[in-house]
Amino acid sequence: MKARLLILLLAFFTCCVLQTSCTTNSNLAQKSEVEALSNKIWSYSLTHPDGFTIDIRTMTEPAEGIAVSYSATQGSHSRKNLNRVVRHAIRHDGYVGGWFDTTDSLYYFDSTRLFPEDSLDAAIKFGAKNKEKAIYSIKDGKEIKLK
Repeated sequence: MKARLLILLLAFFTCCVLQTSCTTNSNLAQKSEVEALSNKIWSYSLTHPDGFTIDIRTMTEPAEGIAVSYSATQGSHSRKNLNRVVRHAIRHDGYVGGWFDTTDSLYYFDSTRLFPEDSLDAAIKFGAKNKEKAIYSIKDGKEIKLK
């Protein structure tokens, strides 16, 4: 009976250790992937000083769409904030936007949602809900100020 109990306890603790180890390795892999992706986006931003919107799955810029940022990543400027933006983009729409604000001379990064060109009303509503001052039409290359 004691031997059986000892075997069960040993099996239980082995499973716990393996579970923790696998979870830790998975978290490290995810953290490493976010870091690597953030480094790519940071490098990309250095060659696009005026701004960009990029699909993080393909590392390409869409030719059209209306880019609207999520409020959850507002105020993210500098490389140290980029991992948070990338994690959000991974969990949501897969786009990151970067733009230079001439009023404070900071380069900002946001997790971005891309709306079709014919969905301006939906983009404006989403922008207002996320407390955006403006949204951006990629095809037209124009900022659309929100009230």
